[in-house]
Amino acid sequence: MTDTRPSGPFETLEDAFRLLCTGPKPLSLDGGQVPGLPDRPIPLVELRAILLHPATPYPTRNAAIAVLVEQARDHGGQATVGLAGVLLFGLRRAVSVLSEVCPARRDDFEAEALAGLVEGIAATDPGRGGLAARLCWLARNRAKRLFVAELSELHRHGSTPDTEAPRHPWAHPDLVLDHAVAEGVVCADDAALIGDTRLGLLSLADAADALGVGYAAARKRRARAEAALAEWLRSDRYQRDFVPNRARDPYLAGGGRPRGGRNPRPAAEDVPTVTDRRR
Repeated sequence: MTDTRPSGPFETLEDAFRLLCTGPKPLSLDGGQVPGLPDRPIPLVELRAILLHPATPYPTRNAAIAVLVEQARDHGGQATVGLAGVLLFGLRRAVSVLSEVCPARRDDFEAEALAGLVEGIAATDPGRGGLAARLCWLARNRAKRLFVAELSELHRHGSTPDTEAPRHPWAHPDLVLDHAVAEGVVCADDAALIGDTRLGLLSLADAADALGVGYAAARKRRARAEAALAEWLRSDRYQRDFVPNRARDPYLAGGGRPRGGRNPRPAAEDVPTVTDRRR
């Protein structure tokens, strides 16, 4: 039977990851290096399942990722594939919104995210907190740069690429944020803070860590940016036809995600390796 699975960068990564984790010498982590893990070699496929499980505490998750980051920085190659494979669920979620808007560029977004991950590994101190969230955030930011460039090109020429038109591009909250940056309502960093903590997978605590500020400072910074954004959305300066299908009460205005959404702690196979600390 012919394999009909889509073949993109993330699928290729998953295949390579699983191959490296099988056989007599699977790619493994010495569990004795991480408090809270079994004191034995743990194949990385098994480690990924452990880290994704809701019962695994944050310190154990972060310590395990720290070891993998150190190995990837020191050795590259298979160690980098191993770390990327462990983070793959988080990477998928990080770029899924971009792929939904521009499905024809999915492979490009995934490739950019992996390139961003490699850059992030080199630039990230393994001793810091929020490692998984930071690496996924950096990967998403690189993919998002391509996403914004793609939509800017479409807007400039008033046409769509030959491959496929974006799905509902002007109704997406990320694009409202990009428009707000272009209009000088908020700066790019504040738009990313709102988007990644309100819409994405990053907790506010991890965002504060990534920005190098305290939790309270990050919370105040986001509140100020959201207040400016809400005022702009209510004003005559906002071009309402830019987002014709905009929600009547967008949850960018400080209310967070609507209640009654998905389970914040879904099954292990659906959860990225990020902390579930307070938002």
